[in-house]
Amino acid sequence: MSTPLNIIFSWFEKGDVPTESQFQQVFSSFRHLDEKIKMDEVMGLNEAFQKKLPTITFTNHLEDESAHHLVLAKLNASNLTASNVEEWKEKLKIKFAATIDGSEEAGNVYTKEQIETIVNILQAKDNEMLEHIAKINKILDSNDINLDEIQEVVSYIKENREQIEFLKEAIARNISDDKINLVRIYSNWGAITYQNQFNDLVYDKIKNIEDAASPEKNKYEERVRGDSRIKHDLDTLSFVIDAYDTVTMFTVPLKVRRIDTNNIEVLFDSVPPNIIQLTIKKI
Repeated sequence: MSTPLNIIFSWFEKGDVPTESQFQQVFSSFRHLDEKIKMDEVMGLNEAFQKKLPTITFTNHLEDESAHHLVLAKLNASNLTASNVEEWKEKLKIKFAATIDGSEEAGNVYTKEQIETIVNILQAKDNEMLEHIAKINKILDSNDINLDEIQEVVSYIKENREQIEFLKEAIARNISDDKINLVRIYSNWGAITYQNQFNDLVYDKIKNIEDAASPEKNKYEERVRGDSRIKHDLDTLSFVIDAYDTVTMFTVPLKVRRIDTNNIEVLFDSVPPNIIQLTIKKI
């Protein structure tokens, strides 16, 4: 049993001579370094252990992927919202970084293969335009050597302005132009004598030129990513349709259902991996 300090101090006051028993009691009141302290002899230790978490609870917390998910980002970033992602981009100065097409999302820059595809498409369009120009030149190549170019048609109109003014007056007075004789003879155009016959031929020639210069009246193009309903303005049920992958440039098989003369539905056997270019040509 330990002796209180105030009693021990009284044995060692000035002039005192401590006895053997007092020395023994002094040293018995303190622990020796070789003497281990028992856990139940440490004040408050048991109470502290009662407040600690079980080992399994702590281990589960360490392994819980959702722990602190409201304030900490996961290694795979699966708990980041779209707003979080934008904030990270802003903080890391990568908000305007260029990206290319991935497995799930489209990028904002073209890959080398995509650029080559675009160049090939533009080249094809250029070749198509050259073909149309050749067709227009062929139409303008008239057998009438005096009237085989648009400039000559314009010159003819200028030279015959008086006759044209007369036609305007005749129309204003409801005079039929089938009674107006032509000033010149156009034997290469057939047997035409009256102004209305001339007008019909000129109209037909101009209409042919417009049709040749406007291939879009006979063709409609659109890009799709899968089964789609397409509205066009070809006014027909007779057409051919071409479909190809804009990346691989391979022709893609598809089914077409005609809904009416200006609407169709295209169906693919499987979801295309890339954008599909559709070209509908009126027959």
